[in-house]
Amino acid sequence: MKSGLLLTTTLFLALVCVEFTAAQSTSQDFPTPVTSSEISGSIKARDIGDSRLTTYFYTFNGDQGDLFINIVTRNFTGDLDIFTIAGLRPVTKIVVYANDSENETGRAVYFRKSEKLLLRIQGRSPNDDAASFKIKFAGSFVAARESDVLAEPELPKVNTGRESGIRVNSVGTILPPPPKPVKTEADSVDSADSRNNDEKDAETVAAADPPKTDVEKLPPGLEIVVTDNVSKKDDAAAKPVSGTPASRRRRTPARPVKPKTDDLAVETKSTDPPAEDLNPEATNKTPPPVKKTLPKRSSRTPKKATVPKEPMPDPLASIRLVIAFKDGSTLEKSMNEVFKFSVDKGILTVILKDRSVSRYPILDIAKVTIE
Repeated sequence: MKSGLLLTTTLFLALVCVEFTAAQSTSQDFPTPVTSSEISGSIKARDIGDSRLTTYFYTFNGDQGDLFINIVTRNFTGDLDIFTIAGLRPVTKIVVYANDSENETGRAVYFRKSEKLLLRIQGRSPNDDAASFKIKFAGSFVAARESDVLAEPELPKVNTGRESGIRVNSVGTILPPPPKPVKTEADSVDSADSRNNDEKDAETVAAADPPKTDVEKLPPGLEIVVTDNVSKKDDAAAKPVSGTPASRRRRTPARPVKPKTDDLAVETKSTDPPAEDLNPEATNKTPPPVKKTLPKRSSRTPKKATVPKEPMPDPLASIRLVIAFKDGSTLEKSMNEVFKFSVDKGILTVILKDRSVSRYPILDIAKVTIE
């Protein structure tokens, strides 16, 4: 009985922790309540050129006494600040820099009275990998109640796609279109089989339900009267009796019959002698000369063959970036290979055009020159 109760309690706490970890507020007015003594989260990497920081807000309570905070980060560069809700008075600030391994630090804060606190986590990943953090509270920590914090309203979502099909990232760089699926032989065979099956189904449906004729399509109450070209006598004999209804006395107009081409040929013949026999001088006349037209020459001049120009040499190929370290080693890179190099918070970052990134502590560097 006790083991079953312990297992149920453990599962409930695990579900609560998982649900809490997924909820991370980015609004200062609607911070996420800290309902347990441990929180964790992750920060996705930004695009190259996007210098924005990711910010999360949490709220909890601190009782009178010492509040112990233990922080474990991986690939995280940023700040952790604690403020009081009343007046946003800063209580403490912790600065963290990314390293090759996990960073662990701590802080102890003393409170003379109970305070409602606001935790702000602000930072980013220095490379293309995601950053993660885990914070544990102890001492005078008091968990916040979810009922005390207002629910964060749903923010509008920005759709990166456009009607023109052009996609851009967060810094406005145009992204290449997604690759089109390549059809294989198996797909073509399957499409041909499906087409044949569709044709067979259409034939079976047509055989089961033959198309309706024009007579069947007519609405009820109407009749079709077929007439032929008859003589006047037959027409007089075919007149309806006066006792027949009006609907049966109607006749459709007869279509004119086109004469055959042989009859037209016979009618156009004439017994008069031809004009050549009546006017003998017309036979002696010579036909008019036929003018021969020569094709016009085009006025366009032939295009000259374009000679390909030799590519201009890159002037940056002869310039080098030289980094001299204090241990005597040097690093040389041609400037036509270097995309960007800068110093930020004591770290020299060199970004090449092939998107490889190198970072060196400024304390280990003797000098940086461009030769």
